[in-house]
Amino acid sequence: MSVSLLRKGLELLGAGPAGTGKKSGNGSNKVSLNSNKIGMKKQLKRLKRQGTPQTQRASAKNRVIKSAVEEYKKRTSEDHLQENLRYMLGTYAVTKKDVVNKIVSQHGGRKARDRREKKEKKVKETSIFSESDFRRFEKEYFGKR
Repeated sequence: MSVSLLRKGLELLGAGPAGTGKKSGNGSNKVSLNSNKIGMKKQLKRLKRQGTPQTQRASAKNRVIKSAVEEYKKRTSEDHLQENLRYMLGTYAVTKKDVVNKIVSQHGGRKARDRREKKEKKVKETSIFSESDFRRFEKEYFGKR
């Protein structure tokens, strides 16, 4: 057997060659950490990632790239003005003015300054008696003069 095959066999068993001073394969990962507190998280992540195969690591490979235009269109709100105008102009159910005025008066406010002044229509006073009725009454009551 060649020397290289012997070394590989010993490395697989975890015994490593005696005279070389190399670390054995089953040693803990914490030995390779430095004592500085700065950068410890990155070192731990890197050491954890060392054992995982390349296929399980996060990479941009095999990902579908979306276009920036599609992302922008998805995030912007659509303009519904035309649809709303068609809907509003398409309705023919119009409420009566009495109902509208009643609703407006109910929601006008409680204070006197919020309420509108009611304009009273001046009705022209008409009598149910005609001028001939007054003359007849005058003749009956006072007699002939």
